[in-house]
Amino acid sequence: MLFADTRSSCKMNFEELRQALIEFRNSAIAFVGLGNEMRGDDGAGDYFLAKLRQTQTLKGAHLIYAGTNPENYLQKILDTGAQAIVFVDAARFQAPPGTIKWLPADKIDASGFSTHTYSISTVAEYLNSQRPVKVFYLGIEPRSTQWGTEMSPETRDSIDKFFS
Repeated sequence: MLFADTRSSCKMNFEELRQALIEFRNSAIAFVGLGNEMRGDDGAGDYFLAKLRQTQTLKGAHLIYAGTNPENYLQKILDTGAQAIVFVDAARFQAPPGTIKWLPADKIDASGFSTHTYSISTVAEYLNSQRPVKVFYLGIEPRSTQWGTEMSPETRDSIDKFFS
């Protein structure tokens, strides 16, 4: 789970996602789902990618399910040849549960406490050290990330509506 210091609760939709990535061919985009589905809404990144897989609009984009260890997928991400990498994860940014929004890179907690072994900022820095890529962070506000729980209805419904 990402932690972001941002208070805006502006929701986004699929068309806004597509527009933000319009400069890239679908095959030049890699979506990286992060999180742990055994921790309730922390599985939102994987669920988001599963819904994305069903769309035709971004067909050909690379979908990588990285779980809680994105560092284990660095070479796979680089091997896609993607010019844009979109990390999708549950993120706390003080919005209603299920809110989906872009998170500014400078607001991501680089040091920190998260469910990932390495901070996502460190992962992004490494990827950029290998070749220039544009990194995006798509956060989904969780209701709960308690161990052994299922995804909340708010988060599941929000992701479903995002793609409808």
